[in-house]
Amino acid sequence: MALWRMGVLGPLISARLEHGDRQTYFAEAAARLHQQPDGRTVKLSTRTVESWFYDYLHGGFAALHPKPRKDAGTSHVITPEVAELLLRAKQEKPRRSIRRLIRMLERARKVQPGKLSRSSVHRLLATHGLSKRPLRGPAAERRSFLPEHAGDLCVGDALHGPPVIAPDGSIRKAYMLSQIDAATRYIAYSYFALSEAAVPHEYGFKQLLLTYGRPRTYYVDLGAAYVATSLREICAELGIHLLHTEPRDCEAKGVIERWHRTWREEVGDELPEHPLPLAELNAKHWAWLSTEYHARKHETTGRVPREHWLDEVEHLRPLPPGKKLDDVFLHRAQREVRKDGTLRWKGALLEVLPELSNRQVELRFDPTQQDALPRVFLEGRFVCDTTPLDRHRNASRRRRRNLGAPAPGITPTGIDPLAQMEREHYERTRPVGAAPPFPDVDDDETEFT
Repeated sequence: MALWRMGVLGPLISARLEHGDRQTYFAEAAARLHQQPDGRTVKLSTRTVESWFYDYLHGGFAALHPKPRKDAGTSHVITPEVAELLLRAKQEKPRRSIRRLIRMLERARKVQPGKLSRSSVHRLLATHGLSKRPLRGPAAERRSFLPEHAGDLCVGDALHGPPVIAPDGSIRKAYMLSQIDAATRYIAYSYFALSEAAVPHEYGFKQLLLTYGRPRTYYVDLGAAYVATSLREICAELGIHLLHTEPRDCEAKGVIERWHRTWREEVGDELPEHPLPLAELNAKHWAWLSTEYHARKHETTGRVPREHWLDEVEHLRPLPPGKKLDDVFLHRAQREVRKDGTLRWKGALLEVLPELSNRQVELRFDPTQQDALPRVFLEGRFVCDTTPLDRHRNASRRRRRNLGAPAPGITPTGIDPLAQMEREHYERTRPVGAAPPFPDVDDDETEFT
């Protein structure tokens, strides 16, 4: 900030200016807009620039540093007694929120309702270094447990694997994406992908659902793929309880972490030093699962995972009737349709039905197909497909008029407003003595009351 103020003073620092020249530059500097170091644009007053100049003249560069407020650290709204109570209540239980602290003092009749604002309490806590709430740590105790039946709890996780040869010939890092059934220790699905993002993870999760149906609970950590909105929507639509661990609490997923250790010891350590093609790595991985892991007795359950899983098939939940997984796994994005019936998508404009103008719609698309156009949904129902904007074709297209549809079951009035105006016009302009232009109409019917 001091360097920025020095830059505003400019030639006043080095040039020898008379008093009148100084005043002229003060006014010129105040007339311009200046950008502060934080990016904000401000306009200074002449008096401010002048005060900075004389501060520099008498105190040098150090005098341009911002001066702390004399009342810093004190509150004009919170009395010392209330401030002490707030600090003690926060130190008593550090995870208490500002809202809870205010409500505590209001219920205790220490302050009047509405007297304390959240901003003033936050400033008080920040001054004393108490504004941050400590993160919830791992659970205080650990207990070994087993769900009762297969499908009750499915645990998912990603493991950073070895470098592989990608299909395009490049050397890439592989990631093992897996789901394990906690009751039987059966690996429902596991494969190596070139990314641990949402799309590869959801592919593996989809294969699990296609093969074995829905787990009741899906337990994952706080990785980007597991907190993605798309996964939340998939689980909500299929009736799966999505459960997340606490931050930095990998031990909570001990069932799959222990399986990762087994894989490293029996497969990872046996892999050659040179990278394998991705397909070959998956082939070795699936062979080990089939011939070794799923075929031997598990130490915790005392049963063979494959046999244990097959014995529990009756407890697995099928997919909801009428649900298409391809539609459920579509990603979704909100867009507002412009007045001309277009919306923005990946830097381009797409056309939708003109009736959707100025409305918020939901686009659903397959993230694995980069060239596929999204589909438009409104309130959960399919409305229309999208098409690329063709301005040249639109120049010759006939526009439809929206005159509104008649209400269903309405009885027609039989009144023609254009015919009424035409009759009135010619009745008024016909020559004196000429026959009426509409002889079949009775004169009484043309009178208005």
